[in-house]
Amino acid sequence: MSRDAVSAAGRTAELANRAKDEFLAMLGHELRNPLAPIVTALELMRMRGGDSREQDIIERQVAHVGRLVDDLLDVSRIARGKIRLEKRRTALATLVSRAIETASPLFEQHRQHLEVHVPLAGLDVNVDPDRMSQVIANLLTNASKYSSDGSRVTVTAAPDEGIVRLRVRDEGVGIAPDMLSCVFDMFVQHRQSTDRATGGLGLGLTIVKNLVEMHGGAVSVRSDGPGKGSEFSIELALALPAVEVLKPELAPVLGQLAEARGRRIIVVDDNHDAAAMLKTALELMGFLVEVAHDGPSALELAESFHPEVGLVDIGLPVMDGYELAERFRESAGAEGGMRLLAVTGYGQDADRQRSARAGFARHLVKPIDLGELQDAIENVIAD
Repeated sequence: MSRDAVSAAGRTAELANRAKDEFLAMLGHELRNPLAPIVTALELMRMRGGDSREQDIIERQVAHVGRLVDDLLDVSRIARGKIRLEKRRTALATLVSRAIETASPLFEQHRQHLEVHVPLAGLDVNVDPDRMSQVIANLLTNASKYSSDGSRVTVTAAPDEGIVRLRVRDEGVGIAPDMLSCVFDMFVQHRQSTDRATGGLGLGLTIVKNLVEMHGGAVSVRSDGPGKGSEFSIELALALPAVEVLKPELAPVLGQLAEARGRRIIVVDDNHDAAAMLKTALELMGFLVEVAHDGPSALELAESFHPEVGLVDIGLPVMDGYELAERFRESAGAEGGMRLLAVTGYGQDADRQRSARAGFARHLVKPIDLGELQDAIENVIAD
């Protein structure tokens, strides 16, 4: 093959990869947008004291769809080297606890028993806490999915010559010898019937392997065969002993409703259901809220309402959220220091960087946890 042909093939492959990444970003946005009002509606029902089996089912299924979207985008980011780790010293027990919070609904659904034998102290690691919690949660959900109802999953951790080895052991379907070498490959799944009872895209273990290796660690699997369970093991370097531990005074926690009362917020979202649910939730928190569904309406409303915080969707009609942010800064309605939070289905690193450049103080990805949203609002008000 000639040099020109090789170059042309390289350009074609690059364009194909770019098109795939753009498609995944758009897919994530389009899937997250309808999830947002569903999640907010569920949280409103719970805030009002409502609870039912049907709500629990909807919540589990929405969370499942959200995880599938996150897996798709994470694989794309890893392939392009776009994952950035923010490492800090963290107790392994803390990471396991966070992972259990994520995976516990699945264990409860299948009435499975989770045994945890991880020391509370003495096993600190230097990792990105969010990403390593994600790794452990992926292993826990994988163990649950491929185990029968009422079975047992065990998590253990122990030091070994400068490393810590975390093991997740299940009593599930096991792995055939010919599958052991490829379980961490993309889109590989245990053989299953056409009903696809376990679901998933076959990306969870790929993400586990890549994230662990990005931390300088290693991951492995062993199984005695079909029907005999599996054990996944993660090895990470132990953090060096701390020379000095500073204990700064704890900052006082702002009272949630006291801080919210009387604060004015404008919600700008062309999805009428999402905007209505968000308005109701914010009003229950004590905020004064007005809604607009496009940029020109938002600018007009801001002139009379004088909001202190703006929750702005990026994919707006007429003018997008970036242009609206610029117009807010120029308009009289932005006087008094209105802070902007992007509320969007776009969640890739490039999207976060662009919203920051446009002047947004925070970038929140739909569907949004109401507690996280309230924290973000209070933080930007306090700044």
